[in-house]
Amino acid sequence: MKRLLVGATFAAIIATSSAAEAAIVQNGNFATPQVNANFETLNAPSTTIPSWTVESGSVDLIGTYWQAPPSGGQSVDLDGNNPGSIGQVLNLTPGDYVLSFYLSGNPDGPPEQKAVDVSVGNQVDQLFNYTIGSNSHSNMNYTLETLNFVASGITTLTFASGDDGSPYGGVIGGVSVSAAPEPATWASLLVGVCMIGGYLRFSQHKRRLRSVVV
Repeated sequence: MKRLLVGATFAAIIATSSAAEAAIVQNGNFATPQVNANFETLNAPSTTIPSWTVESGSVDLIGTYWQAPPSGGQSVDLDGNNPGSIGQVLNLTPGDYVLSFYLSGNPDGPPEQKAVDVSVGNQVDQLFNYTIGSNSHSNMNYTLETLNFVASGITTLTFASGDDGSPYGGVIGGVSVSAAPEPATWASLLVGVCMIGGYLRFSQHKRRLRSVVV
């Protein structure tokens, strides 16, 4: 019976975690279209990247020009020939969500600090800065960024360059959105973990007692 309880608790934790991490953003790894060259410059209002629209200026879809994000796929430099932006419409039910994406910067030129403005749901023009430091094409030093937001329904996710005229901008990849677990869900998970911990301690205690009796 206790084994069944532990198994059921683990199953509930896994199911809840999977639901929270369900992919909402389409083509978030910018894996398509596959760039045959080092990169491809796309100008507004291009829809060459499936599910995404270049909303202003221009961006570079990066193929093998530099290291891909840890999530795989390709990346996007938000400064093509000039500062640009890309967006995707998300069909969300009202609720709390978490945006995640990998951030880096084009190491080919200034500014040293790249700026990316993110807008989604109730979060508007949230600024993310990235200092390129010792970045190179073979080591882009991606950082994983997150942003909590509230959606009242259909919303547009937008990434925009915050740089002034530079063709060497902030770089994004591995974009995803997941539903934020409700407080009650976290409470249930905590209870489950505590039950498992208690069961394991009880089992260890019983084994010690048996060894003493023997």
